Formats: sequence, structure tokens, C-alpha cells
Amino acid sequence: MPLRLYSSLGKAEREFRPIVPGTVKMYVCGVTPYDVTHLGHAFSYVQFDTLRRYLTFLGNDVRYVQNITDIDDDMIMVSKRQGGRPIAEIRDENDAIFRADLDRLNVLRPTAYPFATDHVPQIIETTQRIIDAGCGYVVDGDVFFEAEKFEGYGRLNGVTIAELAKRENPESKREWKKRGPLDFLLWQQVDPGDPSWDSPWGPGRPGWSIECTAMSQTHLGEQIDIHGGGRDLVFPHHENEIAQAECSTGKQPFCGWWMHNGMLQLDGVKMSKSLGNLVLARHLMAEFEPDHLRLYLLTNHYRVDANYVDGDMAALKDRYGRLKRALAVEPASAGSPGVFETFTEELNEDFNTPVALQVLDSAAARIVAGTAGRAEQAGLRGALSILGFAFAGARGPANGDFDP
Repeated sequence: MPLRLYSSLGKAEREFRPIVPGTVKMYVCGVTPYDVTHLGHAFSYVQFDTLRRYLTFLGNDVRYVQNITDIDDDMIMVSKRQGGRPIAEIRDENDAIFRADLDRLNVLRPTAYPFATDHVPQIIETTQRIIDAGCGYVVDGDVFFEAEKFEGYGRLNGVTIAELAKRENPESKREWKKRGPLDFLLWQQVDPGDPSWDSPWGPGRPGWSIECTAMSQTHLGEQIDIHGGGRDLVFPHHENEIAQAECSTGKQPFCGWWMHNGMLQLDGVKMSKSLGNLVLARHLMAEFEPDHLRLYLLTNHYRVDANYVDGDMAALKDRYGRLKRALAVEPASAGSPGVFETFTEELNEDFNTPVALQVLDSAAARIVAGTAGRAEQAGLRGALSILGFAFAGARGPANGDFDP
């Protein structure tokens, strides 16, 4: 059975077929490193790391790009709050912590890891192409994308422009300059003393969404196969990315599969920096092995709003220990290799890691009980390696492999 993946664009599962057979171009929205990262970030990046691993196992050459948004309102706000501390220092400090957390979780390093501030020339070039295509306009040094000029704006969300205009929109700025309620900034003037770059429209800095469009085009080309990120990015960020990319290149679709992970909650409330209800991955890894945390994250389907409660990690102790013991015992017989085939069948159903892990749980129990043989053990090891578990020999930073 071939791999089928759900796309938010069209809200349906389809057989996964990359634009170029055997090559997968994958872009996953990264963090804005103005503060520490939390368990919700770990959930997203472990899920997409595991998908990347499975696509590679299926024989694809996967190019995985994950950006850093190192210039935006939050970065500037924190810099001012810290007495004008350079944004690059804040970025590098928090990015180092973030990378260390993901390394311990054995998340493969991205093929490319672009910073927005390193791509300002590409952002300016993309913005100019949008203006030339008739979807952008300039008002006193600010450049806006005119949403109504892009046919199909709103299709990712499956609603009309009028319905989108009623939603809360963090990109809605400088209303007095805009032609339409959903127009958003591609380039913006800045307050005195704020970071700025020269542009054809005067000194300023990029808008939010244009950064990802420029970075994805720079590192992956004009069309990609998978775009990942949290479901909170569907509007406006990813809706805007489609409009920008397709307007600037004239090519459709910009992306074949839009994959959005659920929002990790703490006691039923979305985990976020603004609410302060954060569980940090590094704190959990001080008490539990990183692979133990990886197991917890993968027991939740990537599209589900997982709800973390105190005790969830401890509840997996026996399950985690059994998987490790199953690889350490010496089976008495050859056995049947069927476990691996069943495992991949579950992953092929919209990357259903929770059910795939149940298949491995059963195999581990049989191996530990002495009722399964070497073939099952080999299949279990191979499956756990695909899921990125360092104890099963999966390549990655936790095993000293820092290559993309």
C-alpha cells in the first residue's frame, strides 16, 4: 500500500507523489528565538523529523529546510526590553538551547537552516516580483500584498475572503494605508533605532510571511512537495505564503501537501509563551531519557491536539523499558518478519505513529516473553530506527551524527 498523507489544502488524504519522483522538497516553519522553546515545539519537530526519516526509508532524497525568524516584532520587543541588547545575541543564545534540545531528541539536522536576516536581498527581490505581477502596492515606504488581487486567496482555509476578514489576524497592521482588510505587509517602515535595511521603497524591514517565501524559494526552488508547521499557522501565515509564492512565480501549486501538526496542550489549554503555561523539553529530559520523551511525542498522531498532563511520561516507563529490553535479549528462534510490514502499513495511513507503535509494542512483548524470534527482533529494530530512536541505532546527533 502506498503512502497516503492528509493535506490541509483540500482537507483530504491523497497518495503521496513528489513533483520529481525520488526527490522530496520539504519546508518546515521554524521558531522565532526570542525566548526559550517548549514541549510544543519538540512535538512538531520530532513529528516532521520522523516523517522525513520515513520518506528517506522509502527511497527518496529528502531536502529538509527549517528556518529561523530572527527579525520580527517579538525579537525587537525583547531587544528593547533587555536594554537594547543586539538581536543576534538573543537569537544565538536561544537558538543554541533549541538546537541542543533537538540534538538530544535525535532530530536530524536540517539540510539548510536559513536565518531571515541573511535573506533580505532575496526578500526584496521577491517583493518586487509581486509588485510587478500586480499583487503588491506601495504606500509611503510600506509595501502591501493586495489579497483580493490573488485569485483563490482563502483556499487553504476553505473559506471566502469575507469570512477570513472576520478572523483575528496578527498580520493586520497599518489599517489606514491598506486597500483591503486582508492586505498584509511585505515590507515595512520602522521606528527610529529599529533594525532596517535599504530597499527600493526606503529603509525598513521585511514583513513576516514574505520571509518564509523567500527562504523556501532560495533553498528549494519555486515549487515544493511538503510544507509543515503548527495548525496555528494556517491563517494568516500559510495562506499568505501560497499567495506570495504563486503570484511571484506564476506557478501552481506552490506546495503539494500542507501538513499541520496539532497544538500541544497543558491540562487542556494550548501551551504558549504568552500564557506562560510551558513545559520545557529540557526539564523532562533531566528526569527521563530523551528517547523516552520521543516515545511520548510519537504516541500522539501528528494532527491531534495532544494534552500533556503530569504523569504522562511516568506512565510510559514500562512500555519504553520493554522496547529497549526487546532489542537486548537473544531470541531462541528465527521467527517471522511480519512485524515490519505491518508497521509500515500503519505509517502509510497518514503517518499513523500511535498505531504503528502499538504494533511494535506487541512485537516487543512477544520477544521479551520468548515467543518471537530473530526476524521479529530485526524488524523491531529497523522500525524503531525509522522512528528515530537512538537506542535502536538511528542516525542523528544523539549518536554523534550531525550531518543533515
